[in-house]
Formats: sequence, C-alpha cells, structure tokens
Amino acid sequence: MAKGKDKEFFKLILKIALPLALQNLITFLVGMMDTLMLGRLGEVAISASALGNQVFFIFMITNFGLANGANILIAQYWGKGDTKTIKRIFAITYKIDFFLALIFACMAWFAPEFLLSIFTEDPAVILEGSKYLRIVGVSFFFYAIACPTTMMLRALQTVRISIVVYTTSLVVNVFFNWVFIFGNLGAPRLGVAGAAIATSIARFCEMVVAVVYLFGFEKKLRLKPRELLSFDKSLLPDFKSYVMPVMCNEILWSCGASLIAVIVGRMGTIYVAANSISTVLNNLVTVVIFGVSSSAAVITGNTAGMGDLELTRQRAHKFMALSVVLGACACAVTILARPFVVSLYSVSDETKEIAMQIMFSMAIIVFFQSFASTSMMGILRGGGDGKFVMVADVIFLWTLSAPIGSLLGLVFHLPAWIVFLALKCDEIFKCGIALWRLSGDKWLRDVTR
Repeated sequence: MAKGKDKEFFKLILKIALPLALQNLITFLVGMMDTLMLGRLGEVAISASALGNQVFFIFMITNFGLANGANILIAQYWGKGDTKTIKRIFAITYKIDFFLALIFACMAWFAPEFLLSIFTEDPAVILEGSKYLRIVGVSFFFYAIACPTTMMLRALQTVRISIVVYTTSLVVNVFFNWVFIFGNLGAPRLGVAGAAIATSIARFCEMVVAVVYLFGFEKKLRLKPRELLSFDKSLLPDFKSYVMPVMCNEILWSCGASLIAVIVGRMGTIYVAANSISTVLNNLVTVVIFGVSSSAAVITGNTAGMGDLELTRQRAHKFMALSVVLGACACAVTILARPFVVSLYSVSDETKEIAMQIMFSMAIIVFFQSFASTSMMGILRGGGDGKFVMVADVIFLWTLSAPIGSLLGLVFHLPAWIVFLALKCDEIFKCGIALWRLSGDKWLRDVTR
C-alpha cells in the first residue's frame, strides 16, 4: 500500500511541479529578454525598468498571496469534491483582486515620480522609470484576471494552461520589445517606454488566453461568467482566517524585497544594474524550486482535504528531502554560471564585478531558500497553517534581515555581497523554525466547512 502511495506521490509531483517549473522558466525568459534588450541601451535603461517594475512586483506578490491563500481553501475543498464552494471562492477572489488593481494602477498613473524617488536619487532613472510605470499601469487590470485564474486552477491540479498563457506572453513580449524598444517595422524608437508597451500588450494576451480557457475549455469546474457575480458572505470568515494572513504575508515580504531595491538604489545606478543581472540568474536556478514549492501546497492541501493525515505527514517529509537536493543543485549552478551570465550584458567591468559578488551571495542563500520555500510556502500553507508562516516571515524579515542589511549597506557601506547576504539571512532562520513546526501536528488543519 505504501509503495503504491509513493508512486502516486511522485506522479503528482511530475504532473504539477514540472509544468509549474516550465511556467517559471518562461517567466524567467521574459524578464531575461527585457534585461538583455534594455541592456543594449546602458545602465540607466536597465535601472529604470527594474525600479519601475518594483510597484508591479509588489502588486504581483499581492496577487500571489491572494491566490495562494484562496488555494488553501480550494485545495481542501477539491479534496472533498465540493465544486460549488470552489466557484464561490473564485468569485470573491476576482472581486478583491480587481479592487487591488485599481489602487496600484492609480499609484502608477498619478505618482510615479514619487514612487521611484523612494528607490533612487538619479534624475535620469526617475524620468525613464516614470514613463515605464505610467504605461505599465494599465496592465495591472489584465494581470488581476490572468494571474489568479492560472494560480487557482493549480489547486485543481490543472497546470498546463499556465504554460500556454506564459508562452504566449513570452512570444508577444519579445516581439513587441524588438519593435518598440529599437524602432523596427516602422515603429518609433521608444527605449524604456517601448518595453512598457510590449509588457502591457503581453499581459493583455495573457488575460485573453486565461479567460478563453476558463470559460470555454475548463471541464472540472465548468464555471459560468454569471457565477462570478455572486458574493457568498458566509465564506468571508474563512477568507479572514486563511486567505488574508497569506496575502498580508506576501505583501510584507514584497515590501521587504523592495527594501533591497531601496538600499541598492541608494548605493548607486551600477548597483541597480548589477542586481538586475544577478536576479536573472537567481530566477533561473529557482524555477524548479518554486515549482516544487507550489506543488507541495497543492498536494498537501488535497491530501489533508481527503482526511488522510498520516499520508499528509509522509508526503511532507518527502518534500523536505527533495528541497534539500534541489537547493544543493541550485547553489552549484549559480556559482558555475556566473561568468557566462555577466558576459551576456553590455555594461561596465565594474558593474559585472559587482554582479559576480551578488551572485556569490545568492548561491549561498538559494540552498536555504529551497528548504524554506518548500516547507513554509508549500507544506505549512497547504496544511492550513498560513498564520504561522506569516508571523515567522514578518519576525525574521523585519527584525533581523531588513535592519541588519540596511545598516550594513546604507551606514557602513560594506561590499555588495555582504549586504545581500545580510538582506537574505532570514531564509536561513526560517529553515530552523519550519523544521520545528513540522515536527509536531499543529500545522495540520481542516479549513473546510
């Protein structure tokens, strides 16, 4: 029996994690192509795009938090076979997300200079970044539909549509980058603004593909547009208890990540460019890690929803072991790939050297990040323990890594690799607290009604 269950477990990982890893890889390629194309225009263009994207980054992570929180409910209801309640969860999630998109879009349209001045004092970067942000603002509404659609479908073990959505985004984004950044096919040469136009078009296409699939081809829920008009108030306490902690967790985490951008921006434009280059490699080596982490949340939630708590524990242990192996591989790849990655960019030797230093720090951190992400964002959240994850994240980020990193970077002006190591040290401590939590049974919760 155990052997059969093991086979089922690994089949589920292949079914869910690999498509999600491929989706993450496609998303990585979109970011890499943006950075490479804008890199031909110099450090200011890379920095303007990177900092302009910080507002969208916070919105994106807020989306992840909302959808992942909803998935805690959806995964367990799916384990029980209750599609009626799942449809109501979809309806509430879309309404919240559209409201969030309106808030973030207004900030991007009416206060881009103020937002960018938080991250940098370079007037050239603020000017170019404001152009980018104003244009990208409209894409928030497209993303507020496409992102939760693909993410909530994960809880139903429907993941291949994500590949279609983001492959479309990659092709469209790269093509229109080529057209509008460099002025091809008779279009004006728009530089950073051209990248923003390409991004907005790509996100519109993401939305179209996601909506067409949801209402035209999805067979598990068979959701109808009119069903999204409902608002089941009886589910609001569940959103408060299980969804809001995850969303708040992600918002606070994104603010902490943005603090890195603030510190780097204050260190200088070449540091912003170096960080952008380094982030490309980090995104590449973590595509499988985050795929496994997301699958851990889905599989843990589905298994807990079926009521088999012993099997849930067994699978949690296997996920933890797998995360250690993936972390070691990601560390090795980061160290080995550093010279090749920096050689792709037309930037100064000083920028390349700083990027190499930052990548070294990332290589150390990614080992711990693999375990922390899989255990906390995957297993614990999937088991319904989102509040614990939020508290641990907030404590380690805002009382440890953020203040220490700020002190080392802005006051003592230490080398970039030390500052980055300090800013990410919370990943190390989260591994310890996750191990302690998973050693007991308090993380296993039935979140369904």
